[in-house]
Amino acid sequence: MQDQSTRRALVGLGAILGAMTSAAFAQSTEQTPEQISMSPAMIAAMGGGNGKSDDEFPKFSDVSDDYTKVVSTADGSSSMWNIWIRNKDGQMLGEIPPKAMGQRYFVRATIASGSLWAGHASSTDYFYLKQFNKKLMIIRPETLTRSTGDPESKASVGRHFTDRVVADVPIVTMGPSGGPVVDLDRLLVRGGGTFLGWQGNGFQADLAEIHKAKAFPGNVELAFDVPNRSGQLQTVHYSISTIPDNTGYKPRESDLRVGYFTTVYRDLGKLGAVDKWTRYINRWHLEKADPSLKMSPPKEPIVFYVEHTVPIRYRQWVRAGVEYWNKAFENIGIRDAIEVRYQDKRTGAHMDKDPEDVRYNFLMWLSNDISTAIGPSRVHPLTGQILDADIVLTDGWIRAFWTQANELLPDLALEGMSPQDLAWLDRNPRWDPRVRLAPPAEREQIVMQRQARRGIDRFAGHPAANVDHSVLGDEEFDGLGLPSQNFTVCNMGKMRSFQMANALMHFEVLGMFQDEHEGDEEGDGEGEPKEEKGDTLDGIPDWFVGPLLADLVAHEVGHTIGLRHNFKASAIYTLDEINSDKLRGIKPFTGSVMDYNPVNINLDEDRIQGDYAMIDIGPYDKWAIEYGYTFDDPKKVLERVSEPELAYLTDEDTWGPDPLARRYDFSANPIEYAEQLMELATYHRERLLDSFVKDGDSWAKARRGYNITLGQHFNAISIMSNWIGGSFIVRDKKGDPGDRQPITPVDAEVQRDALAFVIDNAFEDEAFGLTNELMKYLTVDKRWDASVPTSQLFADPNWPVHDRILGIQASVMTMLMNPTTLQRVFDNEFIVPSDEDALTLAELLVTVEENIFRELESRPTERYTAREPMISSLRRNLQREYLERLIDLTRPDQFSGAYAKPMANLATHHLREMLGEIKPFVDGSGSNRIDPYSLAHLSEAKIRIEQALDATVIYNTDEIGGGGTTVLMLGREADEMRNRR
Repeated sequence: MQDQSTRRALVGLGAILGAMTSAAFAQSTEQTPEQISMSPAMIAAMGGGNGKSDDEFPKFSDVSDDYTKVVSTADGSSSMWNIWIRNKDGQMLGEIPPKAMGQRYFVRATIASGSLWAGHASSTDYFYLKQFNKKLMIIRPETLTRSTGDPESKASVGRHFTDRVVADVPIVTMGPSGGPVVDLDRLLVRGGGTFLGWQGNGFQADLAEIHKAKAFPGNVELAFDVPNRSGQLQTVHYSISTIPDNTGYKPRESDLRVGYFTTVYRDLGKLGAVDKWTRYINRWHLEKADPSLKMSPPKEPIVFYVEHTVPIRYRQWVRAGVEYWNKAFENIGIRDAIEVRYQDKRTGAHMDKDPEDVRYNFLMWLSNDISTAIGPSRVHPLTGQILDADIVLTDGWIRAFWTQANELLPDLALEGMSPQDLAWLDRNPRWDPRVRLAPPAEREQIVMQRQARRGIDRFAGHPAANVDHSVLGDEEFDGLGLPSQNFTVCNMGKMRSFQMANALMHFEVLGMFQDEHEGDEEGDGEGEPKEEKGDTLDGIPDWFVGPLLADLVAHEVGHTIGLRHNFKASAIYTLDEINSDKLRGIKPFTGSVMDYNPVNINLDEDRIQGDYAMIDIGPYDKWAIEYGYTFDDPKKVLERVSEPELAYLTDEDTWGPDPLARRYDFSANPIEYAEQLMELATYHRERLLDSFVKDGDSWAKARRGYNITLGQHFNAISIMSNWIGGSFIVRDKKGDPGDRQPITPVDAEVQRDALAFVIDNAFEDEAFGLTNELMKYLTVDKRWDASVPTSQLFADPNWPVHDRILGIQASVMTMLMNPTTLQRVFDNEFIVPSDEDALTLAELLVTVEENIFRELESRPTERYTAREPMISSLRRNLQREYLERLIDLTRPDQFSGAYAKPMANLATHHLREMLGEIKPFVDGSGSNRIDPYSLAHLSEAKIRIEQALDATVIYNTDEIGGGGTTVLMLGREADEMRNRR
């Protein structure tokens, strides 16, 4: 053990070393945004004792033999870095001039070709450079923890929170400007994993060719054509730029009542636990060209270039979606804040601008057959100023008519589930919709993957808990953090794909327009308003698909100007209002384009057909822009927070208790919307064989159509399940107008209506519209070629009715009886005063069980047969599933929380009652009248219940060497164990 003097000496040495480390690596933690650029003295100090004289390196003329210097500026002015290339072997040298050594840089790395996501930035990073001996280090500054306090606080923070070296590269010589010269192709190709993550590993660097090299005063654009590890040729583009400082930009504090992406840091110069966090909203530096004018053009507009790859037929709608937002900026006195310019390959207009170049904002179009749209941005990591942004659209959502809607069912089943629920599902795969809705052959693999992941992924892999803040990855929240605020995998495109499949199926059933291959471009069938005839876009009338595209673009533009999702915005109008002259063609039918707004299809003959899609940004959008960009006091803007049209809840609220903070729902009365979805599903199912499948079509189209209706059906159930145990949430602060309480439990009768809807549409055989005739046509096409996915190749021509329906019903049981829903129901019993009505755990269990086992309510009065059983095959599966769930619920260790024991007691009580109801059917004279299927089913149920009731749970088995594990034993075994103890 160290004595006290030794410890003091070590502490003193640590302080000295810490101060040295702070001086070398933690500059940014002690600087304000205006001080971030290093002075010449600081640069000299960094190079200091570690630098090498020119004599210790080869001569630059020898190293640069056969290289050509890159000059990209028209006047030949100096560039940010000096670049030399040698095309014959793909070599590239770069000199970092001494004056640029301490500069902060952004690098954006992009796979520009040879990928489904070509053009989509794979990562952004923030760094500075430091010479050490014969190496150049790339260092990422610490930005999350800073100090604006006294000198002692700054010194302490600088000692503890240091910068990070992320890469280094050998210095090959010293350049003409006196700066280090490095092998850039070695750094950017061979070391591509540093900037591109897994996508940059395995490049065949010896086969790399230089695709592009441009050097400008504020940025360099460098690209290489190189085979990846599989041999596929890819273009890897790096855009490296300086970060502008002293622009006059003033950060604006964020507020949880309005949804902006944020740049956050912890200020340890402040002592308050809450005050130490500083949160700036992400926004552009927009100023009036003439501040004296009430309405002025901007000093510098936000300009989006529409890439030449965007089809001409869609460009007017792309422009419309971008320019919607100008109305919001006009409210704060800026006219034409956002401009749209077209890149044109035929005329050469703007073809000198690269989408990967950080100086330009591009809207790109990817033909990759994937339904996605994203709007990432590059943000100053110290202030939140948006520096540039891009929008990436894919064409998959337009081709989504043949979407296999069943692939979306697990997503719909998990909608609204919390990280707690996902962790619980990992421990209980039999309850997991991702398992139950998967093809039988894939379930074992899914379970094994879940088991292998347990203990590694935080919160069972919830997308919000397992993200890379700095890399644009494949999870919804990847990139939502430092060093650059990026919003990546926005599921708006995926949702739009699902909605398009539903809508186009509806229009085809009505005969409103035909498939492209049938040659009817205008459509003259029932239901299409004559005034809406016009051009067709890929076989779809422009009056339908155009506004949907504009809405999608507007959603992504919203992200690029700082706004987050608003999933409560779709609940401000009723369906009657939406489908009325009050809104149609006049006002958008939800509060925000930042929601996942559905296609509006009206089946009610007493209402007119409203707009199919949003026709503008909503009132919330204008209010949010006013808060973020106003030149007046933003606090005054927040005084309107309680206005119904400004309702706001975002991504992290979707796994909370508010049923209106929900993707894929619609209207102020979602129960009415859910009923409309069921009406649509029923309407389409009844017309699958006659109207949907046309002469000459494969009958496999009927199966695809039925799967689409199943998606509508399941979405309606999922929407309603969120209302059980729900509470309405508002983000108001004390003193806000309206004096609204933050939590209001959903009315008990509304919860009962939602529960009744779920039961009627999930547990009744008739709800699924499956007839003997329809089942004979739900087949698949078999082709063994690249056009057919493996899942379809292995699919049986017979639609797996029992497995598929049971999978849906099992998933619905999980929606109703997962840990979070049960806890919310139980807690609401306490929150609601005892003299007021409330939905209880007891009522929830009774209501579900009475429906599932209603066949036990009366004795059989007639004789049943195997062909006409007392309990149908679908109902037997349902009852067996429920019984297993009920047995699981009798185990207090199944759930954690105060509701677990009351739930276990209730479940045990229900098992006893159910046993009494089953016995007369299997032991009495009634068994002679029951069909063999129902008798065997109930006999097995009786045995399972008796075994469960005979079981005893023994806790704290570490007393007998069990290591603290909870053990479930039958009664006799448990008694023997007690006797041994």
